[in-house]
This record gives sequence, structure tokens and C-alpha cells, in this order.
Amino acid sequence: MTPTATAPSHYTGLVLAAHPTSRGFGWVLFENPQTPVAWSIVHARPGRDQHLASRFERLLDRYEPAVFVLEAFESSTSRRHPRIQQLCRTMLHEASVRAVDTKIFDREVIAAVFAETGATTRDAIARIIAARIEAFSYRLPPKRKLGDSEDARQSLFNAAALALTYFAYIGDLD
Repeated sequence: MTPTATAPSHYTGLVLAAHPTSRGFGWVLFENPQTPVAWSIVHARPGRDQHLASRFERLLDRYEPAVFVLEAFESSTSRRHPRIQQLCRTMLHEASVRAVDTKIFDREVIAAVFAETGATTRDAIARIIAARIEAFSYRLPPKRKLGDSEDARQSLFNAAALALTYFAYIGDLD
């Protein structure tokens, strides 16, 4: 388990987590670890990164989250395409402009939070989340087979894992 920290002073329970992919991004907004408020997958054709940035800005403006959570995207172990890295930087910038606290977690930290449940892969973590949060159970993608590209629905579960990792980080995950 990760060390705990104190929540930001203006933490209201609205935690927005996003997981960018080559086709868009999945996002989840949580009020607390048991209560997702809203979620969706945003798609855009290649070369339409401005559309993705605009959709993210509208999310920030509509929900006014206290915290934005993202997976590490510029580390030496990250295999994120430069276009996705730029989208992540844009997301962080827009959150910063709106005075939203941001937190970035490495995959290892996310894995450590879910290791207690025995989940070590993204697929296993998604199954844990689907079992824990009924609203997500019907969105669970089938297990990925060798050679298959990742199902777009997986981005929702990756975003949810980020938000739940944040709650564990601040000591608010049961």
C-alpha cells in the first residue's frame, strides 16, 4: 500500500481521473471511493487532438473537480506516443489553469494498491473494479487475448483504477 497523505484543503470529494488512449480518453468522476458520479469515453479521429482537449476542458468546467488524477506518461518506462504525451500535458495545464490539484501515479503504485486483492494486470484490476462498483459491471470488456488491441472500455477501468489509487493515497479507501 502506498503511504498516506493529507487531502488538499479544498477537497470536496470530486476526483476526476482520465486515461488517454490512441483513440481518445476514458474518464471517471468520483465523489468518494464507492460513488462514481459520471463517466464516459471520448473518441476522436487521429489528428483531432484539439477536439480531445476541448472535451477535457468542458469536463473541468462542468464538474469543477477538486483533484485531477493521471497515470505517469513521461517516465523512462512509459511507452506513450508523443501525441498522447502532449494530450496529457495539455490536460495537466488545463487543470492547473483552473486551480485543480493534480496527482500523477506510476503504474507500479497503481499495481501496489490493487496487489492486496491479488490483481496484478489491468484486466484483473478491471474485474475487481467491476465487482466493487456495480455501475461499471456491465461495461467490463472481455479478457484481452494475445494480439488483440485494447478494448476502448478498458480506458474507463484504467481511469477508475487511478481514482481509487488516489483515494488509497489519501487514506480514504476501505
